[in-house]
Amino acid sequence: MSSVKMNKVQKLTTVSLLLALMIVGSMIKFFGSIALDSLAAFVGAALFGPVIGLFLGVAGHLLTAVISGFPLSLPVHLLVAAMMGVCLFVYGSVWRKERGRRLLADGLAYLINVPLASLFLMPLLGMSVWLLFVPLSLATLSNLILAEVVLSGLTMIKPVESRGRKF
Repeated sequence: MSSVKMNKVQKLTTVSLLLALMIVGSMIKFFGSIALDSLAAFVGAALFGPVIGLFLGVAGHLLTAVISGFPLSLPVHLLVAAMMGVCLFVYGSVWRKERGRRLLADGLAYLINVPLASLFLMPLLGMSVWLLFVPLSLATLSNLILAEVVLSGLTMIKPVESRGRKF
């Protein structure tokens, strides 16, 4: 990533835009409430680190669940939000270590977001949680692949100078 320094307002604005993009992504559904909502969160975790990733994961999932009317119940969505926070914290931590670890970050994100989250949801949803395994896998892999495409594109962008400031 190019090392462009952002002031607090620019960072807050960018994170807010990523949160808004998560809501837009939640409208592109695979199955039920499974959608492209975490794409922007993966980008945010890679750009700004694990704490911002955690925030985007939790806040983004809760906002999209509110908009969807909590289709799987409030307790399920609170647990999913917590798992998304953990997933994005781990992803952001590993992704930012070095570029060679991108595949490891993607693999860990998949493992946390699909099989591990499914195990945690079993007490609330029973064995029916495994019916969501394929759509959840497709959505998670799509979110991760698209995030890597976006992040690869961002590394090719050079900062623009305007009045002596880099943007």
